[in-house]
Amino acid sequence: MATATLSPVEAEKISTLQSAVASLPQIRQAYLIFLHFSVFENEKSGFINLVARYLSGEAQHIEWSKIQTPTDEVVIPYDSLAPAPEDAAETKKLLDKLVVC
Repeated sequence: MATATLSPVEAEKISTLQSAVASLPQIRQAYLIFLHFSVFENEKSGFINLVARYLSGEAQHIEWSKIQTPTDEVVIPYDSLAPAPEDAAETKKLLDKLVVC
């Protein structure tokens, strides 16, 4: 596996995150998995920045009152779906479009 070289600023961010994340089991688990599988610099940097923003309180506040429930045209009941095709390639095409909320 390729390893990435971190700048001093990123190394300091990681050190700070490691301390802060130690008390947050779910974020810590995601962080450890990410470090294990991540190879790309910009992904690692983006993840570090995202978690740092979350931990610092800089993350955007969500106004839940502005969130609208999806309409019936958007959400399709499971029992109204057609059966899955028998062809594995066709099933894969459909699964590539799947969105689960």
